[in-house]
Amino acid sequence: NRREFLNLLRFLGNELRIPLVGVGTRDAYLAIRSDDQLENRFEPMMLPVWEANDDCCSLLASFAASLPLRRPSPIATLDMARYLLTRSEGTIGELAHLLMAAAIVAVESGEEAINHRTLSMAC
Repeated sequence: NRREFLNLLRFLGNELRIPLVGVGTRDAYLAIRSDDQLENRFEPMMLPVWEANDDCCSLLASFAASLPLRRPSPIATLDMARYLLTRSEGTIGELAHLLMAAAIVAVESGEEAINHRTLSMAC
């Protein structure tokens, strides 16, 4: 199945003669590297992990605003950013997963906000 997919990528690149952009996990990166021809066509770019700074606090504020909770979630602070980034290893996917799990705990517990208590019960 993987070989078929790699062959399809090679075919599309050869036939369509358009730039292909691939986005994926480390496993996808390793799959591309397993094919010499494709490895030459794709230049890997790694996304940096998030750091506890104003941009991260802005991201956390956006998450908090988008969650359907009845009470405000005090997660857009530098202290909370450090805590959340440690728990999520600084990746946005893990961060989103953690916040969604904490939101579920918040609703089920009646807390209706993400805080240290709901985060400690999540995941």
